[in-house]
Amino acid sequence: MAQIFTKIGYRFLLGTIFLTASQTFSQIDPAVSNRLNGFMRENCTTTFNEISSTPVENILKYKVFHIVQETQNMYGEKKKNINEFIVIDTGQKVASFERVQANTSLPELTDYIREDFILDQESAHEFQSLLDYIYPIEDWKPDHREYFQKNGKWYFLRDAYFRTKQGFEVTVDIQGRITDICYKMKWNDSESK
Repeated sequence: MAQIFTKIGYRFLLGTIFLTASQTFSQIDPAVSNRLNGFMRENCTTTFNEISSTPVENILKYKVFHIVQETQNMYGEKKKNINEFIVIDTGQKVASFERVQANTSLPELTDYIREDFILDQESAHEFQSLLDYIYPIEDWKPDHREYFQKNGKWYFLRDAYFRTKQGFEVTVDIQGRITDICYKMKWNDSESK
């Protein structure tokens, strides 16, 4: 019995040493860390700009930001690599908007909509503008934007792929409050104008 406890104790001790040693060896020397941080400061810049527009302020509960991250002098190249992000600050956390792929339900976007926003003929253009800010259409894509209402739902066409319409389907209640938003890759003929 004592031999079993000795083996367990021995294995526990070895495991503890292994975990501690691997964490100790993975620590970066402060001098190296300073050099790496200096390299990043010299070659990377990040800017944050609030998207302050009437559609964002009238439709969303929270502020939206455009982040641009530029990286240069990588691998001896003089060109800059630019990454851009559109994010929302909920007051608790900063989050990117949900990614649209195939048929995608967008519950977070639905939750970001102000409770007092009413989607109707007068505000549909403003909602289309909001989508332009938070889900911009790529420069290389043809501009197929249009919107219409049919059967209690709004459709905001953003793109066309092999002659099929793609865009946002927005469900509203009787008062016009948004209850659901999804992105659809293909609309049925009955859903089109």
